Amino acid sequence: MRRQRSRLGPVLATIAVLALTAGAVVLLTRIDRHRAGERVSAEAQAAALRAADGMRTLVTGLEGHTQNATNNPRLVAALDANVDQETLRDLLLTEPWWEPFRRGVDGFGLFGDESAALVTSHLPATFDARTMVRDARQGHHASSGLLLVGGQVLAVVACPVALNGRSEWPVLVGTKILDVAVVSGMAERAGGAVAVSDGRRLLVAATTGASGAADDLSALKQAVDLQAPGLVTLGRQTVAALPLSGGLRVLVGVSAETPMPAGLPLPWSALAILLIGVTFATGLFLMLARGAADEAAAEPAPAGDGDLATVGRYTIVERIGQGGMAEIYAAVTHGEGSFRRPVVIKRLRPELTIDPNAVAQFCDEANLLAALHHPNIVAVHDFGRSQNQYYLAEEYVVGRDLGRLVERRFAVARRPPPLEVIAYVGVEVLKALEYAHGLSNEMGHPLNIVHRDVSPENLMVSARGEVKLLDFGVVKAEGRVTRTETGVVKGNVTYMAPEQARGLDVDSRADLFSLALVLYCLATGRPLYVADTTYGLLMKAGAGPGIEDRAAIAALPRPLASVIERATATRIEDRYQNARAMAADLQAAVRGGAAATAALVIELFGAELRDESHRMATFSPQDSARVAGFSSG
Repeated sequence: MRRQRSRLGPVLATIAVLALTAGAVVLLTRIDRHRAGERVSAEAQAAALRAADGMRTLVTGLEGHTQNATNNPRLVAALDANVDQETLRDLLLTEPWWEPFRRGVDGFGLFGDESAALVTSHLPATFDARTMVRDARQGHHASSGLLLVGGQVLAVVACPVALNGRSEWPVLVGTKILDVAVVSGMAERAGGAVAVSDGRRLLVAATTGASGAADDLSALKQAVDLQAPGLVTLGRQTVAALPLSGGLRVLVGVSAETPMPAGLPLPWSALAILLIGVTFATGLFLMLARGAADEAAAEPAPAGDGDLATVGRYTIVERIGQGGMAEIYAAVTHGEGSFRRPVVIKRLRPELTIDPNAVAQFCDEANLLAALHHPNIVAVHDFGRSQNQYYLAEEYVVGRDLGRLVERRFAVARRPPPLEVIAYVGVEVLKALEYAHGLSNEMGHPLNIVHRDVSPENLMVSARGEVKLLDFGVVKAEGRVTRTETGVVKGNVTYMAPEQARGLDVDSRADLFSLALVLYCLATGRPLYVADTTYGLLMKAGAGPGIEDRAAIAALPRPLASVIERATATRIEDRYQNARAMAADLQAAVRGGAAATAALVIELFGAELRDESHRMATFSPQDSARVAGFSSG
């Protein structure tokens, strides 16, 4: 107790002096409060200009990225050669040389004329590119701006592709969604809450993450509701607005009661009192602390919280899962300026780093993923070793795995997703499988890839309606260092083809069988195979669907029932022989499935995903604490 008092005495005395000093400063600075209000208004206007500049920078960056893509010699060669539309689509959706452009945009389209799209990828169903395409074609230069499409604010750029000997050039359109993550970065630069409005409602908004964020957004909404002019003070907030393209406006709110806004000098009398108080407090602290210094120095330093939770150059935000071989974390990496990228870190479990076979399998997965470039496959950004622990940095998808989507949908609505969603998910996964199954190495030799673990937990569905296949950890492929011995079963037993459950050799048709079982689960809310033990599941999977199982499949709506029936045929020869054939039978039921899928994800997980996106967008290393269960080595 005596030791505690000797430590607290200097602190309490110093706090008392500083509190009195602060009181004097506050009293004197109230005299200049009206000047502070004027300066806050000026700061709000300046912040609105910074936010508007940030949005112009976004459009300008997209314009440069799209313009560079139109000069790609392989694109120009394909258009000069008048390749058919299906070949052109395959080139732009799967080829590695187009991957840098695909990754740099949220959606794109190549238009032959104002209304005919040769290829589109992840463009909203209601997106109308006619005006921009016409402007780009007629003026032979880029056309750009912000558009409101289906409730989302998009940065859109249309750039003509110059072809020799042609007067009518194709036009490449690229889009970026102005989402919470993007606006959060603008809010940080502006120094206040930022929103984009169409004059009737807030379309997207974000704050700096400081206290009072809800009040900040409330003031912006109130300014919209009141049809406020360019500058208005509402309670504690001053809101400034500036026009953007497409009939949109940017609004920025800053505190109207900030005692010391940027650039506001302290009154000289207050500054003098502050300096005297700080000087006196410092002397008092040193005098009272002298007696406790030796005692404090003799004691051992308290244990800290440990090093910053990092893996390589990635700062861990939170743990999101664990598998048999790896731990999964959400993380961010920072670069020059305001560059930041959210990623998913898949790290080999520490106890497996001494297992050569586990390390080889993990390295195999990294090497294979580096060769896969497809919009329906989760991309790998990086592979490395930090403090003798191997890790993968993968694409961060704002969404949920299909298993959680099924569970939430049946818990909330007690019915399956719409048929068009089920069909759309199936077709998108089949696109990924078709690409992987047909991949060859640099010498043109087929890799004969079989995923072997197509299951709900390995399929991500995003708030944009994207469907992505992940986890190639147990894949079968030529050229892998590790080999699965005959009779060894790898994968999720619940969704296995009979030959896989028996430990026999498998080919691509086993993945189609697994996907069919996933679609059945999506349509019914439960797996086709149910047993009390893993051994019981293995026996059911090895035997394949029985009479009761076939009856349950037949009760599903068409064409889903017939597709699952054929994909799970007992004789391998009777099944679909490739992913394209299976997708063709599902395609008729898709009917706007992308928009319906995005709407379903937002309906079930919208609030969670908005919070998650904001957390990832505003997280900084200073916010980091040791993540539960995380060890840096």
